[in-house]
Amino acid sequence: MKKLIIMAALAFVSACATSEKREKPAAEENYEDTAIASTKPVDYKDDVVIAKEEKLPAATYTALNEAIRQQNDDQIQKACSEILTQNSKDTKALNALALVYYKKGRFEAAHYLLNKALSANPNSAEIYGNIGTVLLAKNERREAVKSFRKALQLNPDDAMVGANLGAIYVQEKDYTKALLALEVAVSKGMKDVKVLNNYAVALTAKGRTKEAADFYEKILKENPSQKEAMLNYSILLIEVMNKNKEGLDLLNRLKFVGPSAESRQVIKQLENKAKAALQ
Repeated sequence: MKKLIIMAALAFVSACATSEKREKPAAEENYEDTAIASTKPVDYKDDVVIAKEEKLPAATYTALNEAIRQQNDDQIQKACSEILTQNSKDTKALNALALVYYKKGRFEAAHYLLNKALSANPNSAEIYGNIGTVLLAKNERREAVKSFRKALQLNPDDAMVGANLGAIYVQEKDYTKALLALEVAVSKGMKDVKVLNNYAVALTAKGRTKEAADFYEKILKENPSQKEAMLNYSILLIEVMNKNKEGLDLLNRLKFVGPSAESRQVIKQLENKAKAALQ
């Protein structure tokens, strides 16, 4: 069977239930995590003044909540610094500030802050999930998997963690674990095309072809020009289900919208096989 395209689905969850998705293009050969950026040692005291610890009133978070709502990183950083001046272990501020650093490619700083938040709140699935995302950015996949798994243990309904973990397992061709993780995301109604594509890939690999075909149909109904799904579905139709006419029709659609350069050879091979079978 031709190689199926898998797609990353990475997100970092802020303290106020907002998310910042980190997406990468699909790749036929190599799964790519968040881009790795070189970081220098960070003097965290330049960014956050650590002082006494005390429980803060709800009004303290007004500025932070508004900054998060507006997705204003400068204001988020300012509000977090003010909160951490009063309480160095404030989980909400540490988590939100870590997100700012993560978006800037300052992964070591983000990791430092998340570990600090975890010390204050060791049973937070959200923090474990965010640490997993940062570890992927640092190219520490094994540790990232551990962190994602811990997040799911604490919150078995965390759809984004399931999607992230499933994407890793699909790349590693551990399709049994991939299905278990991705089913969390799918069962919670995630409609992200990357998640559905990875789920269909895992279903195909486990021989659940009818279910895989149904998911590709669902993807293409809502995203008619989704190239990766079209190619994967064509592979399923021609290589597995022997539905050569349907596969050729789908390949023609793919060629019309413009396939990637990397997929052209695969398309040609699929066309030749399907045409030969129809003669």
